[in-house]
Amino acid sequence: MEGFINYFKEFWPLFIVLFVLLVALLFMFRKASKTLQKAKAEKEKLIKKLDHMKLIRETYSELSEEKILSDDGENLLEGVTDNIQVRLEKSSDMNTAFFELSEEEKIVYAYFFFLDESVVNPSEFFKQYSKPLTPYALKGCEMFLSKEALSLVKNLYNSYDEDNESESVIPEKIDSLDEKIKALLDVKAEKLKAADFIKKNAQKFI
Repeated sequence: MEGFINYFKEFWPLFIVLFVLLVALLFMFRKASKTLQKAKAEKEKLIKKLDHMKLIRETYSELSEEKILSDDGENLLEGVTDNIQVRLEKSSDMNTAFFELSEEEKIVYAYFFFLDESVVNPSEFFKQYSKPLTPYALKGCEMFLSKEALSLVKNLYNSYDEDNESESVIPEKIDSLDEKIKALLDVKAEKLKAADFIKKNAQKFI
């Protein structure tokens, strides 16, 4: 023991270096473990999402009035939107094909993407999309949202509307609108409202 103490006294800088390296190594292992866990979770999330998309595509690839009316409504908005998306992608000109849709299809299609982006922030929809999708999303909001939520969404719409020179994108304002809208917006409930609308107008989606 005395020999070890003498050895430590003589080579204490080396022991400190080894200790620092050991701590750094443990830190790296811990960080690597967290990274692997995160990657695994992201992979599982992606697989789950792909499985869900596959189920939607298989379930709603062919629509009939009977199928629409008997649907429980949980995935009907997404299913109808996917059905429309497939048809648009098959066309040579998606913009032209979009305008050939029924008014009900345009509204439902645009409203789905608004709700989908609203899970993160409602403003994301207006950042990523433009006309002719945004006006139809607003029509969907006018049909389904509460007056308070609609007023906030209109404010958001005007901020991103390139033709509206009286409004502009102010980050602090957008953040505030996002938070207020999200506090009022129940995405699941809104999807069910849209599903009821689809059922009432089933013939327009066949």
